[in-house]
Amino acid sequence: MSPANPIERFLHGHMYDKRDASFATRLRPFVTISRQAGAGGLTLAKTLLDRFEHEDDKELFGEWDMFDQKLVAMVAEDPDLRVSVEALLSEQYHKAAEDFFRQMFTSTTPQDIVTDRMFRLVRTIAEVGKAVIVGRAGSEVTRGLGPSVSVRLVAPEQARIAHMMEMYGHTEKQATEAISRLDSGRARMMKRHFRVNIDDPLHYDAVCNTGRVSYEEIADSIVIVLKARAAAARA
Repeated sequence: MSPANPIERFLHGHMYDKRDASFATRLRPFVTISRQAGAGGLTLAKTLLDRFEHEDDKELFGEWDMFDQKLVAMVAEDPDLRVSVEALLSEQYHKAAEDFFRQMFTSTTPQDIVTDRMFRLVRTIAEVGKAVIVGRAGSEVTRGLGPSVSVRLVAPEQARIAHMMEMYGHTEKQATEAISRLDSGRARMMKRHFRVNIDDPLHYDAVCNTGRVSYEEIADSIVIVLKARAAAARA
């Protein structure tokens, strides 16, 4: 019978067993992408997967996967949680008082419980490896694991507005409002759970301006760093 817990299903589907001695020695790289809204996190993730497919080192670059909406679906399927896919995709993160009053009128799970479950899933995925993790505080949740690369994407506001309009069919007003809501919610979550400023460049291996540097150039740089860190891990 298939495991009921989404984390167990993920591990079962990838056929990794921590009791297997080979798991302890297997190379488990991953990449985390933090991003300002509209800076192109999903675009970079897809560019990376395409770039990895053209690398000869299949132990390092073979069979990677991207986790963004897939993370959302796995958490939404958790039988212990009452949360919608729409709420998770919107990345709403309310102030503590707002969430308290929200619980008085809804039957949804408190946001911090959902967030903690998401963090545990992100760390499990990173431990399995071969994952490009977009958002969800991946840089902090996975700290200490590796070999890995953590990047933060930024871009000028007008470029981000244009990207949101193109990706989601927003009007300029809708894109501007979405950017403000997403950025403030993500910053609030990082501050509450990790006591860090999401915009602090010292929390990432690199901060890249997608308004000035192409996704392909960023992907090439990540490949170089992954190769160096994988070589160190193998040694």
